[in-house]
Amino acid sequence: MAPVSIHCDSQSTLSKAYSQVYIGKSRHIGLRHSYVRDLISNGVISIMFVRTKKNLADPLTKGLKKDMVLKTSLGMKLKPISNWLPIVETQPTLE
Repeated sequence: MAPVSIHCDSQSTLSKAYSQVYIGKSRHIGLRHSYVRDLISNGVISIMFVRTKKNLADPLTKGLKKDMVLKTSLGMKLKPISNWLPIVETQPTLE
């Protein structure tokens, strides 16, 4: 079975994931690091570096400009929104 490919735009996170040494104070982070390292060594997952501009998950993790949202949503094969303006329903005024 092919490993699940995880794309990451942080080189420091990538180097920590492939490192055999964990230097940290929190036990729960050490356990997670050990688990991720085991998954990598067993071929279950692979973590690959991807530049931030090509990271399709960015709209799901942070606010982006409209052009970047459009570009990444097209990259995810989503249909573009034809009108970027929110739908505002007008209600009759009481005069």
